[in-house]
Amino acid sequence: MGRTVTVRAMIDPQKKERVSKILSRLGINHSEAINIYYSLIEEYQGLPFEIKLPEVEPNTIGPEIIGHLKDSLKQNRKLGELLAK
Repeated sequence: MGRTVTVRAMIDPQKKERVSKILSRLGINHSEAINIYYSLIEEYQGLPFEIKLPEVEPNTIGPEIIGHLKDSLKQNRKLGELLAK
C-alpha cells in the first residue's frame, strides 16, 4: 500500500461496536472499510449515495431529528474548539 496517513473521526461507541461486528463478519477492519469508502468517493467524485432531508410535514420536526441536531452541534462545537487551539 505504501505510505499512509491517519484519519481521525468521532464515532458513537455503541455504533462503533455494532459496526465492528458487521465488518468482522465481512472479513475487513475499520481501516479497510474507510479505504473502500474513500475509493468510492473518489470514483463518484462525491458521496456514493444520495443525501436528502427526511420526508416530514412542513413545520414539524420530530424529537429524534432535534436530538440528532443538538448532538451534532455539541460535537462540531468541540471539534471547532480543538481546531482553534
